[in-house]
Amino acid sequence: MSMELYVFSDRTVASMAEWQQAIYADGFDIKLYEHAAFEDLHGFLPMRLDGAGSGVEVDHADSAETIAWFEQDGPAFDRRWHRALSFTWGGDFRELIVAFATAASYARATQGVVYDCEEGRIIDPDEALAIARQLAVDLKDQLGPPRYVWDDAR
Repeated sequence: MSMELYVFSDRTVASMAEWQQAIYADGFDIKLYEHAAFEDLHGFLPMRLDGAGSGVEVDHADSAETIAWFEQDGPAFDRRWHRALSFTWGGDFRELIVAFATAASYARATQGVVYDCEEGRIIDPDEALAIARQLAVDLKDQLGPPRYVWDDAR
């Protein structure tokens, strides 16, 4: 079973480096794959959580279509955001942490919001950051071995 988060905002980050700085500023030991180009994100994005390989699928989405879809059965959005970025992962706890943390940092950096598809609710960046930090604490001892190997020679 896959799970998803979306970040809705009116702007994007200028680069992967800007997003990486936001992640570090929020206190997460998560490293994005530095050779990825933000504008080309479509599919699996390698990451490291506390040095261990992880990652999630990250894709640009049509914000108007996505908001319309979610409003059919969920909450009404208070505005029409211009940008949408999706985060998709499986049942791995390491992926859950990096998905929430990187989405929360991205939302804060772009003054956007996070939409939690599982809960069907819109979350402001501060609450999303608090959730990500709590997940990192609560799941720390349940991570198991990394599912991915990040080869620096790529």
